[in-house]
Amino acid sequence: MPATPKTAKSATVARAVKPVCAILLLLLALPLPATTVVALIDRFHHRAVVAADSLLVYRIADKSTQTCKIVAKPDCTFAMAGLFYKEYPVFHLQELAEQACALPGDLRHKADAFLDVAREPLMAVAQYLPQNEPEFFAELTNSNGGELIMVVFAGPDAGGASIFARGYKLDTDGSITPVSLDVTESNNGGGFFGGANQQIAAYLKKHSNWGSEDKVKAARKFVEMEIKAHPQWVGPPVSVLTINHLDQQKWVNPGVCTVPAAAQKGKKKKN
Repeated sequence: MPATPKTAKSATVARAVKPVCAILLLLLALPLPATTVVALIDRFHHRAVVAADSLLVYRIADKSTQTCKIVAKPDCTFAMAGLFYKEYPVFHLQELAEQACALPGDLRHKADAFLDVAREPLMAVAQYLPQNEPEFFAELTNSNGGELIMVVFAGPDAGGASIFARGYKLDTDGSITPVSLDVTESNNGGGFFGGANQQIAAYLKKHSNWGSEDKVKAARKFVEMEIKAHPQWVGPPVSVLTINHLDQQKWVNPGVCTVPAAAQKGKKKKN
């Protein structure tokens, strides 16, 4: 994307979609640059299933690379979409999410804490963009409802599989507004779809009984559908991870994600 030479700094973006509740699913078609993150509740196995593509686009430099968008830590698993990294003002989405994961409390408290951890560094970016990178600022505020970042925390909470999506929306005046959405076994939620999901939305509309499908296969299929439709913005490989109600994590397909040795041994356990 064009940028003013004297002021533009590198920014890494995987676009997050504006979440909307529809038939217990959170989705909105996004026709612009995007990542795809899918998180589903698998009630049969009492687990959450998280899947994501691996393509990351450096907007200013007009380059791309592969990166892991799912991070699995003890008691805290999350997937990311939106502004991943900015050189100046300094912003690193994964580091902020990891800071929230290190805080005390259950998964819901960690997800809520992320909003506090991310607010100040994200506000610095939001205040910097209008004057220094106006084209990038206009694109962020106008293209997808202003969603700037989204982190999807997944795992056990209150004895059941849960998904907590937390993020911020960028407003036209340079302010930021928090976004908070929960999908759990107890609230009868189905899943969360972040980023490009036009193909997913069309599939769900056509297949009203999709909820009976195997959730691991469905999550991978949903991401693959968006990769096929938007190969310049959503790319392979697909990473898939499950987290059950006992917080046992299983990498079904790591993709480009690094799997710790302990997690590899854990594959022998049944989820």
